[in-house]
Amino acid sequence: MSANGAKTAHISASPLEPEFTRLYDIKDARFILNLIVDRTGGYAPPGASKELTNPRDRQLFHHLRAQCGAIIIGAETARTEPYRNHTKQIVVLTQTGILPDDFYSGIKPWVLTDESSLLRVTKEVRGRAEIFTYVDLRELLDFFITKGISSTLCEGGAVVASLLSSHDLFDLVFLTRTNTNALGPTIEIDTLTQGVPSLSEITEEGTTYQRHERRLR
Repeated sequence: MSANGAKTAHISASPLEPEFTRLYDIKDARFILNLIVDRTGGYAPPGASKELTNPRDRQLFHHLRAQCGAIIIGAETARTEPYRNHTKQIVVLTQTGILPDDFYSGIKPWVLTDESSLLRVTKEVRGRAEIFTYVDLRELLDFFITKGISSTLCEGGAVVASLLSSHDLFDLVFLTRTNTNALGPTIEIDTLTQGVPSLSEITEEGTTYQRHERRLR
């Protein structure tokens, strides 16, 4: 089983090849995005990420997790993907606090919300999660540092990824570009990676794995 409770028997136990290790080394990045899309920027509907992914993508997914101190997701991702039995600090960005009951197993999750949503969110998660408020999402960079977390990985969904990108948060963006049709909405890749240019990529069996990296701030 993986840290989030998903079955991982299909993931190769073989060490990651050096070229992929170099491509997916987060180095000193503070905020990292990992996202899988089709060639047009289409992404899987909530709960359907398995329709796009493949064994290599899942291997890289776990390689990134191993390097990061926290994982940030949106509430829809928390509701539709198998996040449970946390062994990493999971952080949910939400205005509702509506999360599944089994989401609270493992390390106590953190919930981030704006001040106007605090009462509603508190009613939903009181006692089951630590609650923090923000005024400006750009505060998140310093927030995680004060909590002793030097690197945070965003695992989506795409709405949260776009929101964080619009606040200029990502130092690194890893995109898996697959030929499989996502059958879902699309995301503007150029907008998502603005200021975080593509530096290198590997293509394997028709799927491209891209590293977009911001120059030193």
